[in-house]
Amino acid sequence: MNSSMNISDSEDKSEFVANLNAFRQIDFFSGISIEVMKLFSFLCQRQVYKDGDYIFRQDDDDGCSYYILSGKAKLVLEKKPKEYVIREYAAESYFGVLGLMTPMVKQFSLIAAQDTTCIVMTRKAFLKVVDQFPDTSFKIARSIGQKIMQAERKCILEFESKERDDLKNLLGISLI
Repeated sequence: MNSSMNISDSEDKSEFVANLNAFRQIDFFSGISIEVMKLFSFLCQRQVYKDGDYIFRQDDDDGCSYYILSGKAKLVLEKKPKEYVIREYAAESYFGVLGLMTPMVKQFSLIAAQDTTCIVMTRKAFLKVVDQFPDTSFKIARSIGQKIMQAERKCILEFESKERDDLKNLLGISLI
């Protein structure tokens, strides 16, 4: 019985270390302390999705963020009667950080394009850590702002090079 407990403990430690390594790679968490990353790594959970399973659904607020450990998922905009595949996400993709900080209805669905394993963090777990380390939200908000600026720069370059009027509505998003 002891040996099975040791195997389980070893698996838990291995999963914890893998989760911690994943959080270290995520841009949004690059400015936070190792203690906070350890808490996130401990509080998040692994979820396995089969090919075709919904990871999350459009119009839901699941209050979660996702890091794909293995597999692939497709981001889908569902506008009846059509579905538009916007992009595919592969291993080491992270998304959903805004949904941790505030209620946010998903504008898209994410569907496993093959068997996919994700690290999932809930808003409740995130806020539990933020209550203990209040500067965490500010550091993550700074990273979000930087991502918005990068995306807007790409839109500006695309707009300038091809004079795409359809991009005008996206320009100025960094002024929010």
